This record gives sequence, structure tokens and C-alpha cells, in this order.
Amino acid sequence: MKLLFRILYTFVVCSCALYAYAADSYPTKPIRIIVPFGPGSASDLTARVFGKYLQDHWKQPAVIDNRAGANGIIGTDAIRTSPPDGYTVGFATNSTHAAAPYLFKQLPYKPLEDFEHIGLFGVAGSVALVTPSSPFKSISELVAYAKANPGKVLFGYADTSSQVPSELLKTRSGVEIDGVPYKTLANAMTDLIGGQIHFMFASYPASSGQVRGGKLIPIAVTESDRSNLYPKVPTVSETYPGFEVHGFVALVAPRGTPKDVVTKLNQAMRAALSDPLFREQLLNNGLTPRPMTSEEFKVFLSRESARWKDYIKAAKIEAQ
Repeated sequence: MKLLFRILYTFVVCSCALYAYAADSYPTKPIRIIVPFGPGSASDLTARVFGKYLQDHWKQPAVIDNRAGANGIIGTDAIRTSPPDGYTVGFATNSTHAAAPYLFKQLPYKPLEDFEHIGLFGVAGSVALVTPSSPFKSISELVAYAKANPGKVLFGYADTSSQVPSELLKTRSGVEIDGVPYKTLANAMTDLIGGQIHFMFASYPASSGQVRGGKLIPIAVTESDRSNLYPKVPTVSETYPGFEVHGFVALVAPRGTPKDVVTKLNQAMRAALSDPLFREQLLNNGLTPRPMTSEEFKVFLSRESARWKDYIKAAKIEAQ
């Protein structure tokens, strides 16, 4: 019995030592970052900035893996089913981890239970976009145009930051406008520029490039206060009091990922968010940095889930 006990004791001690070494030396190979949306989305832009930061500081490649489709569900489930070894992490947003349970009757994952919640990058509002040649240049003009042309105004969407504000505007104004779903926001913006749809909402990071390029113009923002990114653009709440929608971008890992690895990833996130160049890149894309510990992020996520439940209820969107 003593010999058996010594063998078991030695095995446990060695296993703990190896685990501690593995966590301490992590990463020793490339990290895959799954983004559940297409190129140009808020999560994609943030992932590429963070991936470069990790590569520069950890000296290991960070490979961005875009898995767009089904409002982020396809990519999010790919995160869930990946090996929980710390070498696959993924992006979480208000679409995938706050709104999805209220938009879809069946999800292949549970946002609060099936992941290790690493941390939050930041929050961002959405902006209503039209082309420079659009017949309306404000929310009031958009609504008036839609009332004069019932059922003929189309909006595009590819995630909840684009769908929910549009549906909420439809409910608050009482106009007849129809939504056109897209696989990616880039596809929706291409059709908006081409005249196939009339307007759309998009998160600040996803839309900033097209706005800077002059191909689209912002006519309203969804936050309660005017955005530092678009200080001259009015809020929707200036026309419809109480109208407010904002989203978030965060990092998660498959459930069971070692806690020490989760801690190390969270520390890397917070170090990045304190780096002036990294912060500037996020701010230039319209994302307001908000560093959190993993525990703080879990509390934040629970609150955002309740907030998006209210958004969707107010917008009168039926779960599919």
C-alpha cells in the first residue's frame, strides 16, 4: 500500500508540475482566433489588431479564422466545440452572447455556460447609414420618406447591431420598412452603396472605413449621447426619446480551457488595452475600450443579456 501511495503521490505531483509548466510557458504554438463574422465587422477589426499585439508580444502567430453566417451562430458554435487547450479562442459580441437566446428558439450553445469568459475589449453604438445621393439626410426625413412610400424602403442587416436598431426604429415610428438579411455587413454595405437597399445601421467599427472613404454618410447614432467619433451627428433619441442601443466586443474560449491560460489571456487583453497605440486603433474604429477581469466580464455579460432582451422586446422581434 505504501508503494502504491508513493506512486500515486509522485504521479499527482508530476502532473501538477507539468500543468504549471504548460500554463507558464503558454503559448508554444500558433493561436487560432475564431471570428463569427466576416471581414470588416467590429469583431474582425478588433481581432486583427489584437492578433498582431499577441504576435508581437508573445512571438507566436495569431491566425484569424472568420466563420461568418447565421448571425454569428456558426462561428460561435465552432468556438464551443474546439479543443479547450488555450490554442483556440474566439470573439463574442452582443449578437452571439446577449441577443441570440431571444432571437432564436434553438441555439447549439449556451452563452453563459458553454464558454470560459476571458474579458471585454470595449463597447460601441451603431450608426444609421445612407449614401451621399440618398433622398434623406436625417432620421426624420427617412421616416417621412418611408411614410410617403409604404413598404418600399429596405434596410440591410447581418447582426443584432444592425437588425435591432432598424426594427426598433420601425416600431417607434410606425413606418412600413422591410429588412434584408445578409451573411456579412460588408455585403450589406456593398448593396447599400449600389442602391439595392435604402439604409442600414452598423456598429461604429464596422462602418468607419466606408464613412471615412465618403461612400456612406452617417445620419444618426444609437447611443444616448452623441459619439466622439461623429460629434456632429444627432442621436436617434433626439427624435425618439429613450431610443438607445449599444453593443460590445469580447473574448471567450471553449469551456474547460485551463484557468491559468484564461488568466494569462485576460492579462494580455488588459495590457493591450493600456497600450496607447492599441487603444488609439480601437478608438479610431469607434470602439470605446473597457478593460475588465474575467469575473467582471461575467457580471457584465449577464447584465447585457437582460439589456438585449429588453431591446428585442421593444423592437417586437419574434424569435425564429
